[in-house]
Amino acid sequence: MRQLYFQRSGDYKSNEKTDRKLVSLVLEHAKKVIAHPSRPQILKLDVFSRVPLGEIALDETLEENPILSEVTPETLQVEVTEQRPFSCVAMLDASSSMSGDKHLLASIAVAVLLLQINSSDAGVIVFSSKAKAIKKLAVEESLETTVLKFLKSQPRGFTNIALGLEEGLKQFHQSGAGRKKIGLIATDGRSTEGKDPVNVAKKYDFLVVLHLHGPGSHLEASKMMASHGNGICLEVETFQELPKKLYEAVRLLARR
Repeated sequence: MRQLYFQRSGDYKSNEKTDRKLVSLVLEHAKKVIAHPSRPQILKLDVFSRVPLGEIALDETLEENPILSEVTPETLQVEVTEQRPFSCVAMLDASSSMSGDKHLLASIAVAVLLLQINSSDAGVIVFSSKAKAIKKLAVEESLETTVLKFLKSQPRGFTNIALGLEEGLKQFHQSGAGRKKIGLIATDGRSTEGKDPVNVAKKYDFLVVLHLHGPGSHLEASKMMASHGNGICLEVETFQELPKKLYEAVRLLARR
């Protein structure tokens, strides 16, 4: 996979066959990270005519129709389980220091996120001197398309963490009311330009900061962001751990 990634990066023109193969390999690696793909479930009531395989909810049916002989498929209540609704915007540092192997590992982390969250409930932001939505919240898009778009977004520029957080908030505002502003940001905590990200972090309902350890990283700044974002800071000791740590963060968020 690594060889194919650098081969693709060195090609002047995009090769569709190479792109498909690389995306396939990224997804294979992401699936290996996910040990327990099941998401938290919620119990809901429906009617037998719509969900004939649901478990009959006799007590609820009798509350609505005390005379059992008058119960019809349209009034017979059944219990069904559904995945708990969960929206999240992930923001990843895409400055020049995140190029090469780090960018490839980040693409696996993106795939892990999208394997865990429904497409329309997930947003993916890359930030450096600018911020860009690779995958917009409330928009349906195939997993393969999003991963390829991320791979094509070559890291460059400086690190403006506040800008990345602001773009994440914009996704929630544009997707309509009703969604909790839950964010997940991967950063070394060190801003090289822009304003103080803490003031933006305060606007999130819950913010998970995946702190990327490394030369020049600023753990206290990451902890401060998480604290003011009503969330937590999870430390990523080596970049190879990023996909797994992101998976753990998503599992944590889904159970809140």
